[in-house]
Amino acid sequence: MTVANRREREQQMRREVIMTAAQKLFSQKGFELTTVDEIAGEAELGKGTIYSYFKSKDEIYIAILEKGLDLLRERMNGVIAEGKSATETLYGLYDTFIQYHRERRGLIETLFVQVDEQIFLHLGDLVRGLKNKSSEWVEMVSRVLREGIAAGEFVDFDVDKMAKTIIGLILGIIIQYEMGRIGDDLDHYRESIFQLAMYGIHQQKG
Repeated sequence: MTVANRREREQQMRREVIMTAAQKLFSQKGFELTTVDEIAGEAELGKGTIYSYFKSKDEIYIAILEKGLDLLRERMNGVIAEGKSATETLYGLYDTFIQYHRERRGLIETLFVQVDEQIFLHLGDLVRGLKNKSSEWVEMVSRVLREGIAAGEFVDFDVDKMAKTIIGLILGIIIQYEMGRIGDDLDHYRESIFQLAMYGIHQQKG
């Protein structure tokens, strides 16, 4: 390993340490009540070191969200790569969203609700980048739907609109749950969502 590679690796590790410390504090105290001094203390680094990696606390928060979205994308790609039927794959993607939500409570609500609030308006480009990442979910679902049509599993329909509908329904359920408006286990909503979204696209037998 060259000196440059070692330095790059060390910088990445330190960046991860900062993000891990910040995520812990954000979870415990909330974003607004957490200070950069506290993040530095939790990470056992100087405040100046924090600012050499991130310009602000906001940037740390956005970086945590971005990392989370990358992980979700990897898991979704893993479900698609299993090569099951389109319907089974869509169910698997729903389960992946719900499991991810359980592991990272609040991330989806943060991305689609909180990042539009005043405190993040000055981070327009970073926020737009995050939301562009979320558009990849629609592209993945669209791919599954097209494969279902090609296999004769679904009738022909507007794939992009249906993909947006499915993602919108999943996100809506998660956000409603986070806001305390539904109390049931999110697993119970899978059948309802797909019965609603897919009734008209399945090939009718007989």
